[in-house]
Amino acid sequence: MRFDSKSGKEAGKISKRGTAIGVELRGSLHELVDKILNDLNYESLNASQKIKLLDLALKYSLPRLSIEKSIEQIEEPRKFEITVIDDNGNSEIHSTLLDENFTLKKAFGCE
Repeated sequence: MRFDSKSGKEAGKISKRGTAIGVELRGSLHELVDKILNDLNYESLNASQKIKLLDLALKYSLPRLSIEKSIEQIEEPRKFEITVIDDNGNSEIHSTLLDENFTLKKAFGCE
């Protein structure tokens, strides 16, 4: 089949991806998973079953946790100290804040 504007228009109408799960259904599935996990007796699982459960739980939760993390949450600058000790044992301490303007030159007092 040749690809041109007519065939492209027809091909674009067919979606191979299913429709998105509705919010209500997603909430119901989340509640069902929570209920099953609460009813599960972890003590009766063997080591390989526990590892498999952990693997599945991490695949489900980790990407979503990183998405849910607020990007606008600003981390406070931390104090950063570098101690330079020369051949004679004399030390020189340089302190600066570890923020978006941090450079090693500034930390060593070269700027």
